[in-house]
Amino acid sequence: MSCIQQMDELVKEYLLFRGFTTTVRALDAEVKSDKDKAFRANKIVEQFVHHITLYDLNGLKDYWNHFDQSVFERLDQNFTPAIKKMENSLLRMYLINACINGKQEKVQEFFEKLGSELQHQLEWKDWFVLPFIKNPEENPTYMVYFTRQWQDTMLISLHNLLAVSFQCLPQPKLTTHNEEAGRVTRLQAENDQLKLKLARSNVCDPHEPASCNILSSDNLPPGLDLIDEFYLIPVDTSPADNHSRSFRSFIRGFGTNSSAISGSLNTSPLSGRRASSSPMNRF
Repeated sequence: MSCIQQMDELVKEYLLFRGFTTTVRALDAEVKSDKDKAFRANKIVEQFVHHITLYDLNGLKDYWNHFDQSVFERLDQNFTPAIKKMENSLLRMYLINACINGKQEKVQEFFEKLGSELQHQLEWKDWFVLPFIKNPEENPTYMVYFTRQWQDTMLISLHNLLAVSFQCLPQPKLTTHNEEAGRVTRLQAENDQLKLKLARSNVCDPHEPASCNILSSDNLPPGLDLIDEFYLIPVDTSPADNHSRSFRSFIRGFGTNSSAISGSLNTSPLSGRRASSSPMNRF
C-alpha cells in the first residue's frame, strides 16, 4: 500500500490531462477527508490518539467502526478475538487518559454511553467500579494500564495490526500494475549489472595473453555448457505469501509481547505523570 499516494497523483494527472477539473476538485476534497490516510498506519494511529486526547468518545468509536467494517471484516474469522482485544485496549486507553487528567465527568460519560454494551462482557466486569476508586493507578487491577510500557505496546500493536491488515486486502489493478513495473525495472537494472560484469571479465590483459577469453567455449571441458546468467537471479517470493505468514505470526504474538519494549517504565505518553513500577504484560 506504499504506492497509494503515488497512484492518487497519477489519477489526478490523468484527470487534468482530460480536462476533468470538477472531478479533480472533488478528488482533492475526498483525499483531505480520507479516513484511511492513504493506508498509512502511523497516521491512522495518530488519529486514534487525537480522539483519545480530545475525549471524543463518539469520534473514537466511529473511527474504529470504519476500519472494523472496511478492513477487519474481510479478514479470517480466526482473527476476530485479537481484533476485539485491540478495540477494548483503545477504550481502556480512553478511560486511563481521562483518569490521568482528572476528567471524572468523561469517565462517567463513558459508562453512561457504553455501559449497556459492555456490561455483558467478562473483560469489563472489573471496570465498572473504576469511577468510584480513589487513586486507581495504585490499584493492582488498573496500575499496569497507567504505565508507559502498556501504552507504548498497545499503540505499536495497533500500528502493526493495521499495517499487516492493509497488506492482506485485495489490490486494485492500478497498484499491482505499478508494483509489477517497479519489479521489471529492478530486474532490468540487475541485468545491466550482470552484463557489465560479464564485459569486464572478457577484457584481456595484453601482458597475460593466456588469460584472454576465459569464458570462451575453447577453454571449457567437452560437454560442459555455460550457465545462463539469469539462472543465478533468485526467484521472487510472492508478497501475498509473505504478508499472510507475517500476519498469522503477528496474531499469534498479539497481546503476549508487551515485555519486548526495552527500558524502565517512564512517564505516560498521555501525561507527565510517573508510570507505575509494577508492569504487567496484558491489555
